[in-house]
Amino acid sequence: MKKRSTVGMRRKADRMTYAGSGAVADRKIALVGTAPSGEYAPYEDPSWEIWGVSARAEYVTRADRWFELHRLSGEPNEWMARWRDELTGIAKDTPLFMLYPSIEGAVAYPFDHITARFGTYFMTSSFAWMMALALDELCPIDAPPIGGEIAIFGVDMEYDSEYEQQRAGFRHFLDLAKAWGVGVTRLASSGLAYEPIPYPMCQDDPLLNKLDKKQVEARGQLDTIEATLAVAERVIAENVAVIAALREYGPPNLDTGREIKRMEKETAKLRESVGDMQKNFIRWETAEAEQQWLRDYLTP
Repeated sequence: MKKRSTVGMRRKADRMTYAGSGAVADRKIALVGTAPSGEYAPYEDPSWEIWGVSARAEYVTRADRWFELHRLSGEPNEWMARWRDELTGIAKDTPLFMLYPSIEGAVAYPFDHITARFGTYFMTSSFAWMMALALDELCPIDAPPIGGEIAIFGVDMEYDSEYEQQRAGFRHFLDLAKAWGVGVTRLASSGLAYEPIPYPMCQDDPLLNKLDKKQVEARGQLDTIEATLAVAERVIAENVAVIAALREYGPPNLDTGREIKRMEKETAKLRESVGDMQKNFIRWETAEAEQQWLRDYLTP
């Protein structure tokens, strides 16, 4: 069987149709995303294949494959025109894999083959599709395993519910790789580095229990600050109204002037306190959000 170069696939014919991986032993595939850690991928080591996705950052000095798996139609015209131009440039010297091939020279991602083998339930992100393809090539279903390694750069999948869903799918392929003897390297700083404690053991996890207590504390602080802010803002509004009434209708004597000055001083202090409380509210709100993220991240 003809061997495929691990340094790149540059011929136009290679980009026209997907023809499998060839039989290169001990392949090393680096999947590179758009998070900052993408700059640490082994661009200078030609023994590694570089598979990139989405916008190509300046530090991506070479690539063996590129992936754009989203449908390009339906996006804002101006943005899509620029992105199509960029993808067209990528496809000229790098195989561009697409689920919806609409760029000249693009490779049709082997959807039927991959879904027949892996299904669709865990295809929760572009990286899940990329991992599935890498595993399919390293461990072909109709031939002995080739052997190799996968490394992940520029992929965190940390914040918000979208990434929580994506992590579940991606971790499925990490587990498959482990079961099939394919090493997967992940940066320690990546959101993919942690292996969650499985259910139901997570119910007794001391860190999760501590986070629950901290979240109760944070919510209590936020509720107290909100209530205090409401009172302070009401008093400020009342003081402003009284000061305006005294200036317009109060008797022009010394006592009226003193009362206005007293209330102005009180209002200024209240406004200063409100500013401090608002800063404190933001601090606790941020803490609560971080704690919720960490809890979601640690929960299987």
